[in-house]
Amino acid sequence: MKRFARILAGCMASVGLAAIAQSQQAQKPSATLESPVSPNRTSDPTGAPGPSRPYPDWAGIWVLNFPKPGDPAPEGPLLTPPAAAELKVLQEQDARNEEPATDAANCLPPGMPTIMFMPYDVEFLFTPGRVTIIQEAYMQVRRVFMDGRGHPAKLDPTFNGHSIGHWEGDTLVIDTAGLGHKTPIGYNRLSHGPHLQVIERIRLTTPDQMEDRMTLIDPDVLAEPWHTVHTFTRHREWDQLEYICEENNRNQIDKSGQVSSGLRK
Repeated sequence: MKRFARILAGCMASVGLAAIAQSQQAQKPSATLESPVSPNRTSDPTGAPGPSRPYPDWAGIWVLNFPKPGDPAPEGPLLTPPAAAELKVLQEQDARNEEPATDAANCLPPGMPTIMFMPYDVEFLFTPGRVTIIQEAYMQVRRVFMDGRGHPAKLDPTFNGHSIGHWEGDTLVIDTAGLGHKTPIGYNRLSHGPHLQVIERIRLTTPDQMEDRMTLIDPDVLAEPWHTVHTFTRHREWDQLEYICEENNRNQIDKSGQVSSGLRK
């Protein structure tokens, strides 16, 4: 009986060690699972795909860098007359310290392009034919198709739109369309129009610094394309947290569905 117990204990220990080894092996990237890439792509320390590394090293969590005192003023948009008139109304509301009801108070996400420069972190996941961008705020997910497809002829309006992309050296180029919801364009509280198109050029400027250069094209709001630049810092040791807007949504809502700035007690 003692001999059987020793054999059983030995078997259990072997199984446990094998499971640990298997878990440790699963946490390491496997070279055998890497997908083939075009031979004209070269490896680059700032994150370009290469023959031996089809996906760049963008691991970790990326946090938006806020402007610092003394930084140059960013480029402002040149607005169409209707958009300029709308902006004037918004500025007058701000001057009176009025806080109108917003969709965000009802836990609706801000959508593109604002979702990319909120004060929450983003994460990039690379899989064959797709880049997935996860924004902690509202737990939003952007799917960027990298398989050569174009935008569908008919696009359902969504908050984050339909995104297609490709690599130009170390730069991920993303074209996003189908942004039909009236969400912020990223300037004051001005909303974009139904024909907004966003072109992003995302790359690493240093191993732990990233920039997202956006070109916004909106014939209803912008008199000419608007260029913005947002930068991020990498935190390899961080992980995203769960974000449930409805869990602590204490803004009062009246019978018409309007949201007030007061909080329930």
